[in-house]
Amino acid sequence: MHTMPFSRTRTGCFTCREDGYKCDEKKPFCGRCTRLGKTCKGYGIKLKWQAPQGIPKSKASRNKRQQKTSPSKELVTFVTTPESESKSSIIKLDPSCIVPNDVSPINRYLLNHWSTTLATFVSMVSAPQNPFLTHLTPMISHSTALRSVLCSIAASHLAILRHEDSLQTLATRYRLLGVSTLRQTIQTDSPELSLATILMLQVSDRLFTMDSGVDHLSGAKAIISQGGINMRNNSTAAFLLSLCSYHDIIASVSRGTSPVLEFDGNFPIEGMESMKELTSVLGLVGQISSMRDQNEHGIDARGRAVEDVLNALDKSDEATGDAGHTVQAYKHAAFIYLYRVWHNQGSPHPSALKHVQSCLTHLGLVPVDSPLVSAQVWPLWTAGCESIDHDQRQFVRDRVEAMYATRHLPSLRRIEQDIEDVWKIKDEQRDLSGVDNVDCIKAILRTRQREADLA
Repeated sequence: MHTMPFSRTRTGCFTCREDGYKCDEKKPFCGRCTRLGKTCKGYGIKLKWQAPQGIPKSKASRNKRQQKTSPSKELVTFVTTPESESKSSIIKLDPSCIVPNDVSPINRYLLNHWSTTLATFVSMVSAPQNPFLTHLTPMISHSTALRSVLCSIAASHLAILRHEDSLQTLATRYRLLGVSTLRQTIQTDSPELSLATILMLQVSDRLFTMDSGVDHLSGAKAIISQGGINMRNNSTAAFLLSLCSYHDIIASVSRGTSPVLEFDGNFPIEGMESMKELTSVLGLVGQISSMRDQNEHGIDARGRAVEDVLNALDKSDEATGDAGHTVQAYKHAAFIYLYRVWHNQGSPHPSALKHVQSCLTHLGLVPVDSPLVSAQVWPLWTAGCESIDHDQRQFVRDRVEAMYATRHLPSLRRIEQDIEDVWKIKDEQRDLSGVDNVDCIKAILRTRQREADLA
């Protein structure tokens, strides 16, 4: 008797939907994929990027009517009662934050949380120079999609802080609205608005461990490739392009692939001139990721070139201020990453141990409430995974716990568990063979069937 495939499901995992089989929808990986040894691609919504085409007028007018609907209509009472506001010590109502006058009370509540709290967690720059506030927040008056995504991010964070499932439901509804509106307006809105929305979907996926399976960075590349981003004397465009480059390079590490975009270093991280040195190190990290796709001769030549540049960046190990220590941490993490990709070499090799100690030392000199800590997940992961000393590992645990205590971002909880898993795998390998040839990124991709959340 032959087993016939079921018709495609709309709620199953992407693998079963593509194969045309019914999915049991077990989380995080469905039973069919687990049984057959397939890569379960997860659940969620997929965006398909295509070249812009004309939209019929009748469809465009219908889209405008659809955009007027909002999840806030059903849950507006959540924030309209004075009692709910008085009980919330985690919300800092700020009348000066940039929120459109015509938004609903729930939107205003969520956007206020974005402006006063979350924007400070995702940026390396403190207010009032925080580019997420100066560039992104003013855009919400012109984009329903971006406004919905920011509301979704805020609701997800508040759901954790307030332990309320209804807020997570609200976050999902806002996300669906943001994605559907983006689909409708991506060909008619300004490229900067669409790019900003896509990048914040990427941020949302990383911070709140969505595992949506959507390649937002390829969508961002499609927008940029169309040439509609005005980069001339445009600080907003510079910020968006730098944000895209940052997430692209960090994602290249977690994916074990080359970056999607070509990084030229013309736009410093978050568009801030003070981030130029950190931007230079980040560019080298992208080059190291590209080495994974090269042959043996190419890897050796590129490895030597990157090593020479890293050595020339700063001959001394002295640093001052949070920015200086963060740059040094990135430099030592880049050395660790380079030797792992180039020679598959890590701890207990003396070179790896030296850079692990230096990286963790510099990270520890940055106060956990500093804005620069938002950029420290990758170096902490890189040095932490290669640490073998008990005290170093305890420092990594304590550091991640402290970061979570000040930010309450789910990605920090998952990165903590991922590091523990990598330690277990590496320890077992050393006990069996006496050497460590375990690539921590590949270990997570293999055992968890997903990327590590390094951004």
